[in-house]
Amino acid sequence: MSPANPADEALIQQAYQQLQEGQFEEAVDTFSASLLVEPRQPQALRGRGLAYMQLKQWQPAAADLTRAKEAEPDNPNNSIDLAVCLSMQNEIYPAIGLLESLLARQPQCVRAHIELGFLHIRIGAITKGKSQLQEALKHRPALAERRLIEATLAEQTKQDRQRYYRPDFEALNQQLQDRPRPAWVSWIRKALKLQD
Repeated sequence: MSPANPADEALIQQAYQQLQEGQFEEAVDTFSASLLVEPRQPQALRGRGLAYMQLKQWQPAAADLTRAKEAEPDNPNNSIDLAVCLSMQNEIYPAIGLLESLLARQPQCVRAHIELGFLHIRIGAITKGKSQLQEALKHRPALAERRLIEATLAEQTKQDRQRYYRPDFEALNQQLQDRPRPAWVSWIRKALKLQD
């Protein structure tokens, strides 16, 4: 969907310029003015959502990005940014579901693999997170993305060496039960049974 008229197109361009210059409140106002003309304009919805993200206003950002995703379901950036907004509101599992759904349709989306990897690491599923980051490397990420992935993987490897793993208590219990008991344990059990 494209803007309905040249004036609306100019308004959206002005809003994106404000967004690039760090004038986030002004960008929200300009995108909002554009949305008064065309309420379902995906570029304006996405832009206002991005401006709200910069202002750390996660709920309105998520609302705008949801509407942008509905208007442009094939744009992966809407889903990815919506997942980021959800995760910032501690809605981690819906964010993971959104990214997994996106990757089922677009398996070569590097940014989705990266964000999904970060979310898995955040919830402690380190192996899954590292696997997603490794998958992102297979799909030719940009240089900045590659550096981010490699730095994250190196940090996780470093933390793995320092991490204390919980022992497998079921296996330890089974080992204790399989070991022969000392003679004095049997003698005490017999003594207690005799007194019953």
